[in-house]
Amino acid sequence: MIGSAILLGGVSFVLLPLEMAAGLFAAITLWLTLYSAPFLCAYIGWLFGMFLGFVHAETHLWGVLSLIPVGIWFVINWRFTLAKEIPSFIKAFRNPLARRKMFRYCGLIFPCIIYPLWGPGALNKSLMVATAIAFISEKTVSYVPILGRLFKTIAPASYERRKKSISGTTCYLLGAFVASLFPDPASVQAIVMATIGDAWAVLVGKRWGKLKWFEGKTLEGSLACLAGALLGSFIYGLMVPEAQIPWLILLWGGLATLFTEGIFRFELDNLFVAPVSAAIMTAVIWIAYFF
Repeated sequence: MIGSAILLGGVSFVLLPLEMAAGLFAAITLWLTLYSAPFLCAYIGWLFGMFLGFVHAETHLWGVLSLIPVGIWFVINWRFTLAKEIPSFIKAFRNPLARRKMFRYCGLIFPCIIYPLWGPGALNKSLMVATAIAFISEKTVSYVPILGRLFKTIAPASYERRKKSISGTTCYLLGAFVASLFPDPASVQAIVMATIGDAWAVLVGKRWGKLKWFEGKTLEGSLACLAGALLGSFIYGLMVPEAQIPWLILLWGGLATLFTEGIFRFELDNLFVAPVSAAIMTAVIWIAYFF
């Protein structure tokens, strides 16, 4: 069985290196989120890489078609292991933190779908609409029972605080909207960094964080934030060429994400991470241009 997994991974990376790198990153993020079913998460990541290969079918069609038999062979060899992991995979969704993060990942629709298809203008307008809808829904949730049930299912902790402040998701959307006002492509890269970096920081910090460094945040979570932000933005730039930024500028954006996420508490990190990262990367780009 291990041999089939090595074969599938090796052949996949040879034929679709970029797409499978994105799939591996997605698999790691999914496993960190659910902390369960590692082989199933890996296979889902492989399927995601295959999907990206289909998206790039004009250059990778034969590679994708060649991988389908290998993928079927893998499922046959690992069918019992995958079947055993399905219940724990489903059970993991009962964790409010996992549900909240999975819902937050939907924010990647803006940089990964809207931006490549329709450009920065559509990105800005769609985020403005999404922020308005989230804010209005949150303030009217008490009067619409179905919204209340949905809100409590996704984020019960935020639901209990809604009368005092807006939720982390609404703060995240507002921060992404403010970031989208900065010049492209720093704006869209900052949104990717905020989405992935914040999630990795929380997931790693809560499970393995030991060393406190600022305002209760852990060093392990902050380093995971930096790693997730840099890896996510780098792979995203390779997948979406119009969003590519030199690695040194990405590093500045990643550091901005790390320190902003570490300094601010409660929902303020969701609000400020993307705008601060976009501002820092924009400033570095301007400095590099003039000097």
